[in-house]
Amino acid sequence: MDKLRNAKYFTKLDLQSGYNNIRIKEGDQHKAAFKTIRGLFEPTVMFFGLCNSPATFQMFMNDIFRVIITEEAILIYMDDILIFSDNLEDLCRKTNRVLNVLQENDLFLKPEKCIFEVQEVKFLGMIIRPNNIHMDPVKLAGIQQWPEPHTVKQLRSFLGFCNFYRRFIPNYSSIAYPLNELTCTNEPWKWNELRTNAFTTLKDLFSSQLALLIPDKNKPFILKTNASKVTSGAVLYQANSNGDLQPCGFISEAFGPAQQRYEVYDRELLGIIRGLTAWQHYLLGAPHTTIIWCDHKNLSYFRAARRLTPRQSRWSLFLSQFDISITHKPGKDIPERTLLPDTLFIGKIDVDLHNRIKDAQTTDQLANTILRAKTLNIPSPFKFSLDDWTIDSNLLLFRKHIYIPDNKDLKQQILHLFHDLPSFGHPGIFKTTSLIRQHYWWPGLTIFVKNFINGCAACQQMKINTHPTTPPLTPIPADPSALPFQSVSIDFITNLPLSNSFDSLMVIVDHDSSKGIVLCPCNKTIDALSTALLYHQNVYRRFGLPKRIISDRGPQFASHVFQTLCSRLGIKSKLSTAYHPQTDGQTERANQEIEAYLRIYCSTAPNTWAESIPDLEFSHNLQTHSITKTSPFNIILSYNPIPILPAIEPTNLPSLSKQLCLLTTIQKEALAAHDLA
Repeated sequence: MDKLRNAKYFTKLDLQSGYNNIRIKEGDQHKAAFKTIRGLFEPTVMFFGLCNSPATFQMFMNDIFRVIITEEAILIYMDDILIFSDNLEDLCRKTNRVLNVLQENDLFLKPEKCIFEVQEVKFLGMIIRPNNIHMDPVKLAGIQQWPEPHTVKQLRSFLGFCNFYRRFIPNYSSIAYPLNELTCTNEPWKWNELRTNAFTTLKDLFSSQLALLIPDKNKPFILKTNASKVTSGAVLYQANSNGDLQPCGFISEAFGPAQQRYEVYDRELLGIIRGLTAWQHYLLGAPHTTIIWCDHKNLSYFRAARRLTPRQSRWSLFLSQFDISITHKPGKDIPERTLLPDTLFIGKIDVDLHNRIKDAQTTDQLANTILRAKTLNIPSPFKFSLDDWTIDSNLLLFRKHIYIPDNKDLKQQILHLFHDLPSFGHPGIFKTTSLIRQHYWWPGLTIFVKNFINGCAACQQMKINTHPTTPPLTPIPADPSALPFQSVSIDFITNLPLSNSFDSLMVIVDHDSSKGIVLCPCNKTIDALSTALLYHQNVYRRFGLPKRIISDRGPQFASHVFQTLCSRLGIKSKLSTAYHPQTDGQTERANQEIEAYLRIYCSTAPNTWAESIPDLEFSHNLQTHSITKTSPFNIILSYNPIPILPAIEPTNLPSLSKQLCLLTTIQKEALAAHDLA
């Protein structure tokens, strides 16, 4: 998999007939003979079941492709051929070369299993994307429904599946240790609460679908190790394209009976030895010093020790091969993600960001060229007019947006501000670009945002893949005269971890107008009257009575009480078709975004999700919607609230009359966008 580093496009070929392409040597057919009710048969080609079939077939494939394997970047495993490159032209050339070799050797492909020129491919049970590896969601589809094992055979079946993906799971051996104990022949079967918790924890971890970074040997590595009484674990980190630390892999291994009697000092050191051994093909002879994070302070003085035991002397000799630096770092000081930037806010603007932009513009060639042209009053050397450029608060603006010079660190800082903060909630490419364009501009903004988000570890790990449905669904038509929250869709997200005595979330979406949401924490046992009360407390007080409510056939909405209440108030209750959630697709799509937000920001503390609801609701209503082409806040309020302090103080405050005209225009444009959609 390391060969796939920097690959962006993939082609996968699947060979037809597999082992049957290899003929058995003349005179040796009797060695593979088999008996049936119709007599004795001798095969003429190699088939599945022979002990040397895999090795023979792999040797055959390596032999016919030996020149291409040496010169090009392709992977061959049995009958699967993966061709990859960083550009489509080179990929096409390699594909033609592989097809020529297949043609020369009379080998055929299965067209239905071949995939050409894609950026995501399934190979050897993994999902390969540019610089990232994921678990196959098809294999994980039934993991949540996996029943508790009742026999050793059933338990081994579950652990066998888990072992295949253990490189994606942190502290796997420690979590699975109670389950592995039961597989011992001398251990009586005793399924208790400890093993139930281990079984449930493993299923939850596999459902998180962590993304691993494909390592770059030319960049520095960070190795984090830890050890308990019974196991040791390690994780190898490297900075991704956004500068964030992303795991390249996890390892964990249980201690044997003798190793469990080691002192804490030796167990922690053995954890480091195991980590270096597992990834020595990256770390041995690496061009940068490998930093080792360990929560045992004494190990930072290991190389200064004067008296070592024989075991420690052997380990010291092994460590001397590596260029490493052991650093003490308590567990609480090794955050999984940094959610807030190290920025000082003073007054009404972000002073630090303002100064960084100002300093960068001073040395930027484009900015200096524009300022020189404006000063000397000479024609613009570029296709845009000089009137598009203005100066405000000592910063250069392009069409009233702050110009960001060609400085990668500065651009990434702005991306972190508008993408990673809880008030924005890791939006996608379109929404992040729209948010940034409200304040900043630079050439190639969209491409930079796309590359940044494609490299965001949290987005790759927590978000699901959304693809257009084929054939396209017919949307529920919008009322052309609808005002905000006059037509709403309602749904519940249930079975959440208990937080502030709540275990569910009521989601209310403005269906016809702004696409805004209102979120109300509640309990799964909520009834029709409590649902109406929640709506009264959170939506009615702001927007009044709705004309239409779209919902599923849950007991809260299908009950006689709720239907009678809607009839008395003149509200049309639209219930979806049973077992067909697409009818209420607006809320189902909002649920996906809400669940992704909670996975990103509450995964380490799931019992605090109720405290994140205000930020979640704000971030959704602030983002530009793909249908209306503007944000829900802008439709309802005619302006976007300020989520973070800007680099310059805004001065464009329109009068009341202009504000009312603007609000009317925005609402009309949003309704027109609904009709076009």
